[in-house]
Amino acid sequence: MKQKKLGRISPVLWVLMGVVIILGSATAAYAAHFSSHALPGVTILGESVTGQSRDAVVKSISDRAAEVTVDVKLDGKSAKYTLEELGIEVDAEATADAAFTDNAHFGSRLQALLNERDVAIVIVADDSKANAVVDQLIAETGVPAHDAAVTVSDDGQFTVTPSQAGRSVDASSVVKAATVAAETLTPATVELVTEEVQPLISTEQAQSVADAANALVALDINISGRVDAHAPSAALKASWVSIPASETGLAQPVLDDAAVAEWVNSTGLATELTAINGVRNVNSDGIVVSTAKEGVRGYKVNNAAVIAEAVIAALHAGQPYAGSFTYDTVEPTYETRVIAVGAENLVYQAAPGEKWIDLNLGNNTVTAYQGATVAMGPTYIVPGMPGMETPTGRFNVYLKYASQTMRGTNLDGSSYVAPDVPWVTYFTGSIAFHGAPWRDSFGWSGPGGSHGCVNMTLDASKFIYDWAPMGTVVVSHY
Repeated sequence: MKQKKLGRISPVLWVLMGVVIILGSATAAYAAHFSSHALPGVTILGESVTGQSRDAVVKSISDRAAEVTVDVKLDGKSAKYTLEELGIEVDAEATADAAFTDNAHFGSRLQALLNERDVAIVIVADDSKANAVVDQLIAETGVPAHDAAVTVSDDGQFTVTPSQAGRSVDASSVVKAATVAAETLTPATVELVTEEVQPLISTEQAQSVADAANALVALDINISGRVDAHAPSAALKASWVSIPASETGLAQPVLDDAAVAEWVNSTGLATELTAINGVRNVNSDGIVVSTAKEGVRGYKVNNAAVIAEAVIAALHAGQPYAGSFTYDTVEPTYETRVIAVGAENLVYQAAPGEKWIDLNLGNNTVTAYQGATVAMGPTYIVPGMPGMETPTGRFNVYLKYASQTMRGTNLDGSSYVAPDVPWVTYFTGSIAFHGAPWRDSFGWSGPGGSHGCVNMTLDASKFIYDWAPMGTVVVSHY
């Protein structure tokens, strides 16, 4: 079988392939370069930026904008202002973004070879600055006209700033000139013409509106709750009133019904009382033997919406309002807590196995219990002396030291220091069980007693320290 010979590539084909390769390389280089530089045919205000980086374009626009001024002439006086002073910002970043819109894609970069595109300057205007400039110019050349105004003071009273006839200028021509200067990045000149004008809002009109607003604020609103009566302050009532503008100046005051209803609702909520659930101790047979924590009845407002509607209606009618919240009662629920057998006769009715300490100031003893079973004691102690008595109540162990230097103040105001006090178990404030090796007798009280702490023998204080974990209940009583 004969093998077929491959034909040779003609010289013309080699040339064509070379041209394709050269064109492909050139195209890739073009696309890569213009991914970060302005494309051919792109101009800003008719000036080419082709080949410039984005940063260069931004800087060029910003520099030109900073040099643009507007010459404002009034009554023979002339003053030059920057665009910024007239409230016009040339957004160089946004303008550059517009110039580089087609740089994002390979295809659009190639298409730019066939298109030309002129980019407009992007500006942001704040007319209030131009108005302020014009007002200042008028003030320098004569008395400016201004409308009467109604403002509210901190104490809730609406007051009037009188109107004033005088000279006025239409500031829109300054805004227009500054806008054109910014859009073209070229200086501009504008000549203003003043005229004598009367204010749109007269003092009389403003006073009439202020009087109407103050009449609303003066209306008494009084709502009785469970315990106290509630009334909004003048300042709060004033915050419910707004004075909108109208084509002829100022409209009559408007009441914010939603804000009034919000005050009524929040006031009603503040008068409510959340029910506090209680705890009852039960013995092993499930019989209630005592109440460990008394529940508290709650109260919930049931007519806030009705009150709000009535208050709003009264204010709209120009009438005062007096009413009362009414309440639904919410009964507390009770949890049951099982106590140890025999604990019903003790000063603290502990749960089975619960550790607690009975501090009996009546007979100067301490007894440690686990449930209703004695774990230690009763052991004799020395409590606080007269004037520095050991407090009574229900407490919890919260801090312990194996040894501590104690410092404090005596009854006569002098200071004391007791170093190396052993087996310290705090249960309220600065009051603790601790060993008192300096004492040779226990089981008494009176002058010569402690500074409020519970003095114990070393063995008894160490037992309490080792045996009672944080949170252990301590009941101190007579």
